[in-house]
Amino acid sequence: MPGHAQEQLAGSSFNEEFLGIGGDQPHADLSLFSFGNRVLPGKYMVDVSLNERGAGQAEIRFATQEGKNDAEPCLTRGMLDAWGVNVAVFPELMAAADEACIELAKVIPDASLSYDAGRQRLFVSIPQAALKRSARGAVGPEKWDRGITAAMLDYQVNFARYSGDKYRNDPNPFAAPRSVFDGNPLADRNKTLQRNTLFAGLRAGFNHGDWRLRHFSTYNRGIDGKSRWQGINTYAQRDIASINGRLLIGDGNTPGNFFDSLSFRGVQLSSDDAMLPDSQQGYAPTIRGVAQTNARVTVRQNGYVIYSAFVAPGAFVIDDLYPTSSSGDLEVTVAEADGRQTKYTQAFSAVPTLLREGTWRYSATVGKYRNNFGGGSVLGIRSSLSQPAFMQATLARGLGNEFSVYGGVLMANMYQSLLVGMGKNLRDFGAVSVDLSSARTTDRTPLNGQKTYDGQSVRFLYSKAFIGSGTNFRVAGYRYSTSGYRTFQEAVQMQDLQPFESFNSRRNEVRFEVSQQIGDLGSVFASARQQSYWGTSAKDRLVQLGYSGNYKQFGYSVFYNHTTSLNRPAVRQVMFTLSIPLGGDTRASAMYTATRDSSDRVNQQASVYGSAFDDSRLAYSMTAGSANQGGSSSGSASASYLSQVGRFDAGYSKGSGYGQSTFGMSGGVLIHGGGVTLSQPLGETIGLVQAPEAGGVGVESQPGVATDGAGNAVIPNLSPYRLNRLALKTADLGDTVEVKNAATEVVPTRGAVVIAKFETSVGFRLLMTLTDQHGRMLPLGSKIENEAGQEVGIVGPDGQAFVTGAAQSGRLTVRWGQGERDQCVVPYSLPEEANPSPVRELQGQCSAQTLPVQGLEKSKETE
Repeated sequence: MPGHAQEQLAGSSFNEEFLGIGGDQPHADLSLFSFGNRVLPGKYMVDVSLNERGAGQAEIRFATQEGKNDAEPCLTRGMLDAWGVNVAVFPELMAAADEACIELAKVIPDASLSYDAGRQRLFVSIPQAALKRSARGAVGPEKWDRGITAAMLDYQVNFARYSGDKYRNDPNPFAAPRSVFDGNPLADRNKTLQRNTLFAGLRAGFNHGDWRLRHFSTYNRGIDGKSRWQGINTYAQRDIASINGRLLIGDGNTPGNFFDSLSFRGVQLSSDDAMLPDSQQGYAPTIRGVAQTNARVTVRQNGYVIYSAFVAPGAFVIDDLYPTSSSGDLEVTVAEADGRQTKYTQAFSAVPTLLREGTWRYSATVGKYRNNFGGGSVLGIRSSLSQPAFMQATLARGLGNEFSVYGGVLMANMYQSLLVGMGKNLRDFGAVSVDLSSARTTDRTPLNGQKTYDGQSVRFLYSKAFIGSGTNFRVAGYRYSTSGYRTFQEAVQMQDLQPFESFNSRRNEVRFEVSQQIGDLGSVFASARQQSYWGTSAKDRLVQLGYSGNYKQFGYSVFYNHTTSLNRPAVRQVMFTLSIPLGGDTRASAMYTATRDSSDRVNQQASVYGSAFDDSRLAYSMTAGSANQGGSSSGSASASYLSQVGRFDAGYSKGSGYGQSTFGMSGGVLIHGGGVTLSQPLGETIGLVQAPEAGGVGVESQPGVATDGAGNAVIPNLSPYRLNRLALKTADLGDTVEVKNAATEVVPTRGAVVIAKFETSVGFRLLMTLTDQHGRMLPLGSKIENEAGQEVGIVGPDGQAFVTGAAQSGRLTVRWGQGERDQCVVPYSLPEEANPSPVRELQGQCSAQTLPVQGLEKSKETE
């Protein structure tokens, strides 16, 4: 490898007289270059490659060794252990001191290393037998960074303003249009429609050590003028790495892979699958739907609003949902700009994970059930909701022959349930799990008397990806429950029934998701869920089908949605889309959409959408459409901009009888030891870039993110327990800033605020002409060092030198040999300029020092 000599080689020699041809400039001692681009002693930040795979960055000390031309990397026992070497089986490693340099090839047979100085990359080769056993994607706890002490605020605000006859305050259709500010200010405005709506979500937090304190609440003011604050959750949690788990105190949700997920307030100790390698992870839900205008999509889980955003007309996909629990059906509401609403339930349940042999999954929760589904009323008086205390525990174990067993218990004073199950990896045939649960429910509803219900429920789940055929079953399941079986949520709802109200328990449930790639013709997907109940023939049903493909530069798709609910009429939608790009440089596309729903309403739309700027931080969409009913036409426009301090969304829709203006803003505030930094929405796990005095520098793969005046920037949504690579855009550094390491890697724990520090050098770039006190040029090839001893330039022909990182004034040391007398000092001071050039030019004169003898002789001859 360049820059690293594997064995002692003969040095090259240079005829120094060639440098003097055509001039009288003296030259430096060239013995330094006898062995090419030498690696000098010192500490270097290098990229480590272990067995041709990246192992992160490390600061390595390079030390001089006898008989070696280059300085050799000093690898310590701790470094080898961090890279995955099984140090416990090598006695010499165990006996070595913490900072002692290890002779790798001598200690570990067949191991080797080499260093590429040009790319600052260290290549380490170690036999597999000498490494620790670890699953693919694993990052050991010793590399996890719990982060710094910090406070944060993550916010989201959506505002909408409505206009038009459909939103009149006066019920008289012949009355003149009025503003919400007209009329009697003392009137009860809750009885009239309001023109403004507002949604706000706030996530506040504080980190100290391993502890994470969080609070999440929402504010919602609807078209009816009513306002409501909801406290979603408040909790403190911390990792317990020794058991791959976490402790939570406060509001949370039980795991949903065995029992249905429950909202609670109490204490929970559970395993965290994110601490496991990628190869042992599950999946997240995906929500699909159709919007005919600039619509607001609201997602509720367990009665709480967990997601709210405006989407552009057409098909939408929500694949980055941040749920408050790992399962529990999602209620999706699509509110159109003209007041129409579409509601459906998206099934969400995680398949019980098959475990590797010898591994565990566990959860133990004690607390009070948090009920937010709404209670009934007697004589117009709202009754309180039941919130019983409960205890739930689940345990799963991976056995041999690719079997897994699991079970759980859930106990409350009016409910007891026991569950047992087994999973099996069928290899080429996928994976299955079967479990049986038994429950006893005691109904103590007032006036209805006390009754006891006993029942059982059996569940079958299947998952398989047929790689060769392109078929992927994400979830396929079936559940059957007897008439006496109740889930815990149903048992609680029964306690809130009013006299003579009936309750229909679940009977059958079928659900699946499947996708199929059809060669070059495109792909098709289908998902369905049907739920039937005891005592009624009505069913809940959701069916979604879709096909997408391409022909040359054209893209097309067909989407069908059918929703049937117990208390709502069936809703059907079918949509066809056709898209074409408008040129690669513009990053814009045109789309035609035709939609037909169950009311025979046909809506046609033409739109243009795309992004702008080099990092696509601005996204926009413009749509015009018409409908067959009433001959109405409509139009809308929306834009979203990612800035350094947040994300800003704006939209406008106009149609027959209505108008809607929307504005959204979201972002974050991080308070840390270095000050206050504004940012885009934070997410759960955060990185804090620190590049001192380097303002306005962007970060790769982070649209809109840039450092502030102090050189700080927040990187949202890092992956916990995984390597996250962060790199600065060096083109943004400007004329006075240089960075030593343009990229770094961090491994945060969940919810941490980790620092990604970049070493910067701030100063001017100088083009200097250097002479001694007699006006003679300094030796060609001389090194130039600043006051800190860092090399900042080399003397070139005619005494010219390019110097970086220079201060407004200072002293530079020029060295042309290895002796103490082979040097001189150049003081300098830059004049103040209003608009200085990127490279400043000036003359520099050394203080009186002894020049090389050869140079002096030439000077005498000249005289």
